[in-house]
Amino acid sequence: MKPFVAPFGVTHRLKPMVAVAMLSSLLAACGGGSSAPEAPVTAPAPAPAGLAGSVAVGAPMTGAKVRVLDASGAVVAENIDVAADGTYSVGSLTGTGPFRIEACGYAGANYQCLYTVVQTAGTANVTPLTTATALLASGRSPGQLMDGAASNMGSAEVSAAQEQLRTALAPILQGKVPPGFDFATGSLQAGSRSGYDKVLDAIGVSTGMDTKPFVQITPRMGSGNLYIETGSATAGQVTAPTGANDLDLSGINTLFDRINAAIATAETCANPNNGLVKVLSTDARFTLGGMVLEGGPQFAAGFCQILAEENLLGSRFLSPVLGRCETSRASPVCRVGFGVQRAGSTEVQSLGVMLGIAFENGGWALRGDADDLPIMVSARAQRSQRVDGDALVNRYERALAIEVPAIPGLQCAQVMQRNANGESVPIALLKPMPGAQGVERLSIWRPGMMVGADSVSLDPNTGSVRDQDDTWVMLPEGDAGDAVARNFFRGGRTVQVALYGNAACSESFQVAGRNRFEVEIDGAPPVWSAMSGLPWPELTATSRAALTALTMAGEGVTTNVNLSWTYPRGSFGASEAQLCVQDSSQCGQGGAGRVADTRPAGGVRSIALQARHTGAALAANGYKSFSMSGRTGDGLSLQANFQSCSQVQAGESCR
Repeated sequence: MKPFVAPFGVTHRLKPMVAVAMLSSLLAACGGGSSAPEAPVTAPAPAPAGLAGSVAVGAPMTGAKVRVLDASGAVVAENIDVAADGTYSVGSLTGTGPFRIEACGYAGANYQCLYTVVQTAGTANVTPLTTATALLASGRSPGQLMDGAASNMGSAEVSAAQEQLRTALAPILQGKVPPGFDFATGSLQAGSRSGYDKVLDAIGVSTGMDTKPFVQITPRMGSGNLYIETGSATAGQVTAPTGANDLDLSGINTLFDRINAAIATAETCANPNNGLVKVLSTDARFTLGGMVLEGGPQFAAGFCQILAEENLLGSRFLSPVLGRCETSRASPVCRVGFGVQRAGSTEVQSLGVMLGIAFENGGWALRGDADDLPIMVSARAQRSQRVDGDALVNRYERALAIEVPAIPGLQCAQVMQRNANGESVPIALLKPMPGAQGVERLSIWRPGMMVGADSVSLDPNTGSVRDQDDTWVMLPEGDAGDAVARNFFRGGRTVQVALYGNAACSESFQVAGRNRFEVEIDGAPPVWSAMSGLPWPELTATSRAALTALTMAGEGVTTNVNLSWTYPRGSFGASEAQLCVQDSSQCGQGGAGRVADTRPAGGVRSIALQARHTGAALAANGYKSFSMSGRTGDGLSLQANFQSCSQVQAGESCR
């Protein structure tokens, strides 16, 4: 008897009793011993093999779409929806492996793209660790992973990259996943906060470009920093704190379900029995600008009012992405970054702050401020592109925004970062603006007026505060700015802020018994050579021409402006877009020059603006600027400005 060949080359032999039964059935059907020839039996064709898995960053990605390329770079699937639980499925594949998968969507409030590489059909999870694997295996920057044919993405390269990551992450993986766990094909339930998903909660994974593409991993529970380039040894190490594996993260989603139920309406939010006050921790406190909401009832009332004013009641707070956790406290506190999705909308926006949640009495509660002094530090990058000439003119800038609340008695704050050797390197001093009223933040301490406006002074006895709420530290081109950027890559993505009660920065000043705070930075500034390779959007030629030719009649006239763009080097989620005319200094919030303002959904490639002019008529050669701003997956704030100013000499930047 010939063997029956099943799909995937599995060979089966029919058992004797089964063969007899089949033969008897055939004889009966033919009326006995017929000598008619037996019809040939054709085995059914195997079902087309596909891909399925989960897309997760700890929390499931929101509003994500999947795209798949084969080994040649041909698109074999695209616009595949990722379900609310993070799962996706591609029914069938063409082409040959290795297959590259890209998933783009919201991780909390940040729009980002993640990647994975698998050799054959089957399970293909897409996570920050599979992105790190793909980058280390291929040696490609994040924006190039989906370009052209696959190279250096075979099983040997991918396996070696995974093994390097598993070895470096051994203290984090222990107790969560089995030895030799495969990040792409292993079991993953997005949002479960257990197993592989708990690994993703426990670490922050960033990718970037220096002299080579690199992966950086920082623990959210524990200490240390990992920096890895393709073909290089792992630099640094990480540790997991005692008891971190025992911290139950699964209740975080339960907390956010309760928050969403509480903010359904103004009535439910304010309800003293089951409203927002019932999800708050015993030491709840929330600082927003100059307003401090202290204690459960005040916090709940103020927060509900803010949501009502922003038309966010009835919205959904998405399953959060974890930031740093302090597990040494009696009640562990974790920072969370999450997005807010309006009812019936795909729009996701951020509250603009990281909030804290506390584990107390066996469950998670909303704390508000993660620290007793809510300090915020973020990295910013900006490109201004002149589009009205034959050649595009680009101008780049990068900076740190350091926001230290101005509280009574605080006279100086010193901000430092660690270098690759763990040594503290000063970045800036901040002091209050003398005599100013309503100051919310300390300002950067700068040198004498004859020195560049962007410079900082690190000598507390030499310098001045120039402006109220002056919080930006500009990073210059070249080595000086790159040294700061590289310290964040190799020394860790935190800054240390020391507080002083005198102008000489010598007398310790304490808040809740502490004078030093470890602050996680949102994003990290890029090295200068990588600035042009960030995921900047590029206006289409038609849109550049439309912006250049734009005119507007006088005050009160409405003009429709349609613009579209591409993302040649990856993508970032533009969460805000504005059209400004006449004068760049009038383009701020509420400025007379801002004629259109909108919030696009992340990942869109076009926008329709309705511009309403409030000033004098705009000529074709007048100043016009279309700006898009948002954040990359690891929190780097990007702003892309497209400008036209025909009255300015060709080759120069619009200002």
